[in-house]
Amino acid sequence: MQLEFLQTIGDGWAYPLKRFMNEMELLEVMNKKTLTVDGVSHLLSVPITQHVTKDQKESFKGVKSIKVTHNKQVYAVIDNPVFFENRKEEICARTFGCMETSHPMAENITNQGDFLISGDMRFTKRVQWHDKMDQYRMTPAEIAHEAYLRNADAVFAFQVRNPLHNGHCLLLKQTREDLLKQGYKNPILLLHPLGGWCKDDDVPLGPRMAQH
Repeated sequence: MQLEFLQTIGDGWAYPLKRFMNEMELLEVMNKKTLTVDGVSHLLSVPITQHVTKDQKESFKGVKSIKVTHNKQVYAVIDNPVFFENRKEEICARTFGCMETSHPMAENITNQGDFLISGDMRFTKRVQWHDKMDQYRMTPAEIAHEAYLRNADAVFAFQVRNPLHNGHCLLLKQTREDLLKQGYKNPILLLHPLGGWCKDDDVPLGPRMAQH
C-alpha cells in the first residue's frame, strides 16, 4: 500500500524521523511542550504529525507496511501502522492559542484528514528539492559533526522565518559575547531559517538564504 506525501511534510523535512508522532507523544507535546526519547525529555512545542483521510485509513486496514511516496518515488516505509484521531481543535488551541481559521496554520490543520498515522519507519531515500539549497538541509548528526569540525565548544541557535534585521543581529552578537564571558572559547551560531509553506507576503526561502 502507498501513502502519498501530503502538504504537512513541508520543505524542511529532510532528515530521518524515527516515526511520525504517536498519540502519547502528541499529548505530551501539546500539554508539556516536551518530547521524551529514550527517557530524555527534549523541548518541543509544535507536534510533528502526518494526517490521513477516513478513506485512506480504511484502505490501509490490516496492512503490515505502507510505502511513503512522492512523484512515484518511495522515500520511506511505515511498518505496523497505527491510526488515531486527529485532534484538530485541541492541537490548534494548545499550539497556537486559537482556533481561528484565518490563522494560516490553524487553517492548514482544519483542512487535514480526520486521522493521524504513526508506526516504525524505514527510510530508503533522502528528500532532495534540487533548488541549490539541499546542501543546507542537514540532519542533526550532520550539524553536530559540523560543529565538531569547527572546534565549537558551544552552539547557540536562532530559528527565524524572515530575513535578519538589525535587532536580530544585535541579539546574536550579544549572545556570543555573553557566552565568551562565561568562559566559552569558540561559541558558534546555528542560523535555522524555516522553509516550506510561506504566506503570500513572506520573503521566499531563496532570497532569505542569500541574505543570511
